[in-house]
Amino acid sequence: MTPHDFLSLLWQYKPEDQYILLWTWPDKRSCWFLDPAKAAEFAASTGQQKDVYVGVGCSKQQYGPARRCKSDEITGLAGIGTDLDLLSQAHKKALPATIPDALKIVPAAMPPSIIVSTGNGLHPWWLFKEPLNFENDAERQAAARLLTRWHKMLELNAAAHGWTYDKLADLARILRIPGTRNLKDPKNPKDVTVLSVTDRRYNFSDFEEFLGPDVEGGAPKDQAALPPDWKQQFEGKHLIVDLRQRISQDRIDGWMHEDPRFRATWLKQRYDMEDTSQSGYDLALACFGVDAGLSEQEIITLIVHHRSLYARTHRTKIDYFERTIATAMRKTGGVPAPMTAEEAETAIAQEIANGHAAMGDTAFSDAPASPPSTTGPVAPHAAPVAPEQPQAANTTVKALSPEEKDKLCAELAKLLRTPIVKFRKIKGKEPTYQIVLADGSVIDIAGFGKFTNQQVIYEAIGNATNEPIPHFKPALWEEVKRRMLKACYIEEPTDEEDLVRGARMHIVNYLRETGFIASIEEERVQNQRKPIILDDGRIAVSTLDFRAYLIKTTCENVSPRQAASMLVAVGGTEHRVKGQGYDQIRRALPYPEFDPKKIRPEEAIHVVVQ
Repeated sequence: MTPHDFLSLLWQYKPEDQYILLWTWPDKRSCWFLDPAKAAEFAASTGQQKDVYVGVGCSKQQYGPARRCKSDEITGLAGIGTDLDLLSQAHKKALPATIPDALKIVPAAMPPSIIVSTGNGLHPWWLFKEPLNFENDAERQAAARLLTRWHKMLELNAAAHGWTYDKLADLARILRIPGTRNLKDPKNPKDVTVLSVTDRRYNFSDFEEFLGPDVEGGAPKDQAALPPDWKQQFEGKHLIVDLRQRISQDRIDGWMHEDPRFRATWLKQRYDMEDTSQSGYDLALACFGVDAGLSEQEIITLIVHHRSLYARTHRTKIDYFERTIATAMRKTGGVPAPMTAEEAETAIAQEIANGHAAMGDTAFSDAPASPPSTTGPVAPHAAPVAPEQPQAANTTVKALSPEEKDKLCAELAKLLRTPIVKFRKIKGKEPTYQIVLADGSVIDIAGFGKFTNQQVIYEAIGNATNEPIPHFKPALWEEVKRRMLKACYIEEPTDEEDLVRGARMHIVNYLRETGFIASIEEERVQNQRKPIILDDGRIAVSTLDFRAYLIKTTCENVSPRQAASMLVAVGGTEHRVKGQGYDQIRRALPYPEFDPKKIRPEEAIHVVVQ
């Protein structure tokens, strides 16, 4: 492969005003090109006398011969590239000895688009279907996070074989160009060649879906955020650290089969975690245990079992496990078993009285409370329960009348020290909860898990009112959220709130506003993902283009998976569209429900794709 062939693969579809960087060694000189062909001419003429590298990212301006782009100056990426060193005279660290060995760290489900042999190693590239251009700094940061997670995954895979791996996660990375020479050792120059090349191209979302959600699995620094009274939840319990205890293999196998996140944690393959130390995995396991409803003792056993499995040094002090579990409960919203009804009434009434003392009796004039003068004993905390359990318990409770709900809402308003006039639940496949304030503003909270999570409610009300609500101990919060659920008015969803009807509404609006293209080949790159019509009359929609429309019109950060879910919800089926210079996976919408002639009757309809 020539430099021209290679640079065309990388940059033929880049924006015309974006610069390609070529960097030479040993003179350490930067050269900037708007035209990939001219960049290739330079590489071909210079690459026999000097080492020549190309940047994986482009920039909006040239920075002169004496410097390269910084990561925060990169405006787009051709793909993701990495450097796999082989054991040689040039590299004497713990490294794979052969090319097949080196490629063992690459996921089989994500084969590289092209593999460049550098003489002393490999440069695999995962090329995007078209350059990924950043509209703003947030998109650049999202790409940087994804690259960090991707290279972390490769580093962990290498470590599993006992090899070192140098992470090249910055956006401004440079890599070698085929058709040039590796002259680092002048006495032993080596040709830079292409080992393999395929038609495989990727969307940015492919890497997001492969790596999973971009969340921290837990870092020890999170433990510093625990409230001062965190140890109270373990008072009266007799937890022990027994290094001989194990979780049964049947339970482990069941969790691994049912929960991909647990499987990745148990196998130490969590590529989304910033902290992949054993302590980080301890916290990730504790988070799983809280969500799964394990007791504190079972969570301790789970962590001990995992440390034994990987021959890690054991923690023997109970304080370490209690702190880890407390942090997990804070991160996941998990809580101990609720108080008894009598204890809850006493504690709630006292909290309302505290609210009156803090804000004045006239803060909420309706529904006065009559708190007793003393509080009863607080029940000792039991094992954490899964978030679904409180919901299941509430289904057996008799529904309150509107008057009773209003009275309960008034009490909760005093308890939360917030002017709340109504709680609502909008039914649907993905229900939404709402907190209506006295000024008419509405706080939307997506799903049962978030509505019953104290930290989510604290932040949601704080964002809306700029005032903090009290922090409740876990057992008391269990009662508060139970009352919030009972106070909810249950309402049918509108078209916007119902998943299927809402998805149909968004799709029809998208098609009406976007229109159809007559031919992919005849369109510019930025329009090649617009809707097309198949020969059977169905409309084929690109998930990426639909997602971009949703982000623009809803002002929400819609994920590729959410956009795809909408298309699937209305009956969209996968359809591959392939032709000269393009290969796309789209969703074909059902006909005649989505009849192009009815959606855009004013437009001449062209059948263009098989």
